[in-house]
Amino acid sequence: MLEANELHRRFVALMQQPGLIRNLTTDIVAYEQNGVVAPASVNDYHPQNCYVVSPLTQIIYYARDELPKVESALLRYFCFGLTHLLEWPFRLARLDRLQVLNNQCLSTNFYSANWRDLSLRELREQALSRFPQHALMLRSLNARQHPDIIAQAREDGWLPIISRQVYLFLDREQWWNRNNTRADDRLLRQPNWSFKELDPDDETQMARAEQLYNQLYLEKYSLHNVRFSAAYLSAFSRNGLLKLFGLFHRDELLGVAGLFGVDQTLTAPVVGYDTRLPAKMALYRRIMAFVIRYAMDNNLQLNLSSGAPDFKKLRGAEAAIEYSYVYVAHLGPYQRAVWRGLSLLTEKLYRPILEKFEL
Repeated sequence: MLEANELHRRFVALMQQPGLIRNLTTDIVAYEQNGVVAPASVNDYHPQNCYVVSPLTQIIYYARDELPKVESALLRYFCFGLTHLLEWPFRLARLDRLQVLNNQCLSTNFYSANWRDLSLRELREQALSRFPQHALMLRSLNARQHPDIIAQAREDGWLPIISRQVYLFLDREQWWNRNNTRADDRLLRQPNWSFKELDPDDETQMARAEQLYNQLYLEKYSLHNVRFSAAYLSAFSRNGLLKLFGLFHRDELLGVAGLFGVDQTLTAPVVGYDTRLPAKMALYRRIMAFVIRYAMDNNLQLNLSSGAPDFKKLRGAEAAIEYSYVYVAHLGPYQRAVWRGLSLLTEKLYRPILEKFEL
């Protein structure tokens, strides 16, 4: 994997090209503090923005797509009504006038080990001197992997916003000792099936990879997920930011797994397969088996984001509550009040729902 600062420099350069992510309208800038390069997204409200830069999309529109997972009909209708009740107060508070620091524009952002030596207060002052009207946010923080950053954020007056529950593979022994893991691993050795790294200059492969991702994450789950283009997959693979593997049955490309990592932590922001094929082909199991084995064999921690909780726990994952932290002390009283209310709402209402229904 690329060294973290070099990865972020390449990321900032690539993201100056518009349209790589189809539902993303934002400016990508870079800060440097104490030798750490920190990319940041800077935007205001845009109706098509995905949740990696838009709290409004995550809290209102994406949340509505997740509500069918809530088993209680009464709670489901209550939460649906609550999203409508909160939508316009949140818009008036301009929640999307936001800088997200260290934003890699993926479902999970990663923080390099260098962040332990970074002064969050000084980075915050640097960011606000450039865009003083924007709230600041740090996404994808959990107490298991980021206790130092969370401690700095709390000390500097940042507000916690609970975002979701994620699943971490941190212990190779805990992974390999599970029967489900061993059964999945046997799938990787079946004849006529193979994983191969895709060619970023092969337009047919890149278009197929985009199609397979879209079938799973957009068509099956939510149109508010990140919409990677074939051009994104090609550019990020070619420049070493993404390792893109294809699942082949004989010579037919049926699935895709894109791996992104910083330091010793890995995630799979690009996963997809042909959802029209029968479940007995075990395409998702094969892809997850490959991703988890790749991480374990390379001695990497794996953050597999949210979703499919039972599947992941049966293979040795541990659940962790994920937070975003926001800094709003410089904003007007109404905006501060809305952000504080949101922080309280996620702790008192959303957290129990997350833990009960494992969203």
